[in-house]
Amino acid sequence: MVVRRTSTGATSLPGDYPDDGRCANALRRLDMYAHAPPEISGFTERTVGGGLFTIVVSLIFIALFTMQVSALFAATYVTDIVVDHTADAKLRVNVRVDFPFVECEFLHLDVVDAIGSRKTNISGENVYKHPLSGPMKYMNIQHAAPVNAETLDDAFEYGTTTDYDHYGNKRIAFDIAGLDMFEHMVRVHHGLLLVNFHAPWCLHCRNFAPIWEHAAEMVRLELRRTGRSRLSLGMASVDCSTEKNDELCSKLHVQAYPSVRVYRAGSLHPSKENQTSIAELHREAENIQFEVYHGKRSAEAIAAFADSLLKEIEAATEDGNDEASPKKRGTVFGHDADGDGRHDSVVRTPGCSVNGQFNVNRVPGAFYFVPRSRSHSLADVDMTHVVRHLSFGEHVPGKPSFIPRHLRKAWSLIPVDMGGRFAKKDNGGGGAQFDARENRRTAFEHYMKVIPRTFAPIDGAPIQIYEYTFSSNHFDVHGSAEEREMIYYDRVEEHAMDDEFRRPRGPVVKFSYDLSPMQVKNSTRKLQNTNHVR
Repeated sequence: MVVRRTSTGATSLPGDYPDDGRCANALRRLDMYAHAPPEISGFTERTVGGGLFTIVVSLIFIALFTMQVSALFAATYVTDIVVDHTADAKLRVNVRVDFPFVECEFLHLDVVDAIGSRKTNISGENVYKHPLSGPMKYMNIQHAAPVNAETLDDAFEYGTTTDYDHYGNKRIAFDIAGLDMFEHMVRVHHGLLLVNFHAPWCLHCRNFAPIWEHAAEMVRLELRRTGRSRLSLGMASVDCSTEKNDELCSKLHVQAYPSVRVYRAGSLHPSKENQTSIAELHREAENIQFEVYHGKRSAEAIAAFADSLLKEIEAATEDGNDEASPKKRGTVFGHDADGDGRHDSVVRTPGCSVNGQFNVNRVPGAFYFVPRSRSHSLADVDMTHVVRHLSFGEHVPGKPSFIPRHLRKAWSLIPVDMGGRFAKKDNGGGGAQFDARENRRTAFEHYMKVIPRTFAPIDGAPIQIYEYTFSSNHFDVHGSAEEREMIYYDRVEEHAMDDEFRRPRGPVVKFSYDLSPMQVKNSTRKLQNTNHVR
């Protein structure tokens, strides 16, 4: 029987395919869902559409089968919250904080916690300080804790040869009042000028004032004996508590009293010539430097230091030694008057960077950046700071330059931006700046909630990092530096050295942390084979 196909106009026998191309015939052969035409029962006809449908369905089944087989052998990412049973009793803190207006000499790092542990000016840790600006940057890097107790004792003790009753009422050193007079004194004393910055409420200044006047008299007599000009060496005093000198002391970054500064060859900068105005000094604010006397506080030691440094300057001038002149010498580190290998004066800059790591107990606590000195009375110090880096734990989030082989799988699980606001290993010189108020009586408090997080691959060593939240506040400190000084010495006399008193009372930067007892555990696991049988 002949059947006519109305769709193509061709005729064919049942089971025959129209001759419309090899591809179409190949697709018809793949048709697994052939059907019988309605005109004929008992016969089936394969179509191109059926072949395409067969291919699509087969691909879907193959994909599903492949996915199930892969899932059988693949690992899954699981997040659990468990109690933190970390055996290590210590937690590492990694910091880098810059203080643009605080000298490294006075910046201390203290650590306290909830179980009574207390470390003042921490030592034995990998914490270092270096100047922020000028050629001194990254030079003279010093440990955060004092490394020479003898130096501190020398600075703290006063000479015993001075007649306090006699020199306490004499004024031999010049009294400077105002910017103009100070700049004039620097220009006039072309050889050497030593200036004592002080305040009347400072107890150290009261003890030091007669010694300073005694030293000024010894210097004047020595100049007269040797026939030198009185303008070759001068000694002066600046009372920073007066209204006339308030701007002067502020622009010179005087932060502690008494501070004896050295001005060589009529210049405010220890390594440059003819810098005789404060405005000129501040044109290169990043290179501000000043030389500070750190020798013994005795009239003989100060007079000997001044005479030794003046001889060095005179010898350089007479011999025409360009390398020793302030213009050609380059960086000045200070002067060793007595030849003991330790500088009696050192060059300082206003800013300081604290960088390193230290260990704390795994309990709530805090670490403080606080200005402090055993041998000075501190003014209201501007605690403006920039947090460059802050993280917890041995492993710092980010992309390490080198990853040990046994930790590579775990590192591959850790997001690059994990850890906390300042935890990224390379901030690219960024960070966040927290500014003090204009009166400089500002205390900062930062609070962090620290959460342990462990990443554990199937066949690799786990890594534990720490994330944290970060909140900040700042507030005014009650009372001026003078009022805090009076409270300090009143309580010393009463021997009331309790815990509350030892807490910082002036401008301070406090970082409080609280470690969560729970930890987030991210691990990779393989599913059990029975899961695929269900």
